[in-house]
Amino acid sequence: MTEVVAALIEKEGRFLACRRPEHKARGLLWEFVGGKVEKGETKRQALQRECREELGVEIAAGDLFFEVDHVYPDLTIHLSLFRARIERGNPQKLEHAELRWITPQEIDALEFCPADELILAELKKRFLPPEIRSIRDRLFDLRDRKYRDFQLPLIPTVSPERVIGVRTPALQNLAKTLSDAEKAAFCSVLPHFYYEEDNLHAILIGKERYAEKCERELRRFLPLVDNWATNDSLDPKSFSKTDRFPVFCSEILEADTVYEKRFGIVSLMKYYLGDRFDPAYPALVASVRSEEYYVNMACAWYFATALAKQYSAVIGYFENGSLSRDVHNMAIRKAIESRRISLEAKRYLKTLKK
Repeated sequence: MTEVVAALIEKEGRFLACRRPEHKARGLLWEFVGGKVEKGETKRQALQRECREELGVEIAAGDLFFEVDHVYPDLTIHLSLFRARIERGNPQKLEHAELRWITPQEIDALEFCPADELILAELKKRFLPPEIRSIRDRLFDLRDRKYRDFQLPLIPTVSPERVIGVRTPALQNLAKTLSDAEKAAFCSVLPHFYYEEDNLHAILIGKERYAEKCERELRRFLPLVDNWATNDSLDPKSFSKTDRFPVFCSEILEADTVYEKRFGIVSLMKYYLGDRFDPAYPALVASVRSEEYYVNMACAWYFATALAKQYSAVIGYFENGSLSRDVHNMAIRKAIESRRISLEAKRYLKTLKK
């Protein structure tokens, strides 16, 4: 059995189909981009590599959409199809004869590889359920083009084609109008294509009443977040009130993605610099080392806020030089700009700049 992965890449109600080159097995048949899982790779890692090699794009791999076994004359495969979203780049014909964005209704016009037959049948049934299509239509009804133009420079890591331009109060009002069935359908499908869909999902996670489910949703959602605004808007009320939450925050500080780390840092700042403060928490944040701007900025934000709320507990981190140079200096700059820190403390902090 050969493990094979493929990507269901969606764009505005269409998905990407790729035509195999004529000289390869099953030449000129259509397929989903993907390939074999190599030794030492996870399925998602293999999918990211294949999309990089075959399309020249970076993707976020989401939920498993479908899996199937198929016997070809030359090999037997186990095919896993994952929902995916392009993060960077535009698809190029690096290994395929043709690329085409098609709707589920256009499937029958193309001849796909036999292994895809069951997947295609499922795709026709499940691609953009009516509830999700309805929610997307409502998001476009709320579009504010001037607000979109204002937003774009603030979220440089998000591709402009993914931004509709919906204000946060409008998203919050939309969340209140959704039925339980609509919420369940919407949250069951990841990754989303539009930035506002991500933000709506973040709002719904914040409204989840059961802490265990809230944690599960965070674990599904956070690895796919691609910007600081969606990340910082997450407010998992039910989960953040549990003893389990700081453990979760410490765990994701070790995660591979920028915004999982940032979520852990920002959460420790939001919820644990007051009555629930523990000296172990600034030590956790101080241990984070990253080259990523949005991680380091979160660390600086944490320590600047900690200087305002827990000055005596964290000033030692600046006196001992235990923070990275960038975090150290950014935190001091933010603290000096704060109205919550005394003039005497600000004068002292200026002497500690690196």
